[in-house]
Amino acid sequence: MPKRLSVTLDADDVRTVETFADSSTREHAALVDWARARGVDAADATSEAAMLRLLLRAGAESLRGNALDVAYVNLAVILDDEDAGDSRAARDRYVQRTESKRSR
Repeated sequence: MPKRLSVTLDADDVRTVETFADSSTREHAALVDWARARGVDAADATSEAAMLRLLLRAGAESLRGNALDVAYVNLAVILDDEDAGDSRAARDRYVQRTESKRSR
C-alpha cells in the first residue's frame, strides 16, 4: 500500500541525492546498475521521489546484508565454541579412560 511521506533533508543529504541523481557520476551509474540487477526500471528514477525510493531500497538491502553477515559471524563463533567444548569433553573422556587403565 503506497504511502506518501514528507522528509526533511539536511544539506549533506541533499548533496548525496544530487550526486546519485547526476547521470555523469559513478554513483549514479552504480545505482542504475543496482536497480537493473533487481529488475527495477531505473529510467523512472528521474524525479527526486523516485531517486529517494531507489536509494532507500539500496540502503535497506545493504543493511540487511550487513545484518546477515554479523549474524553469520555470531553463529560461526557459537558453533566454534560448541565444537571447542565438544573437543574438550572428548579429550577429558580420553584422559579419564587412559588414566583409569594406568591405575589398574
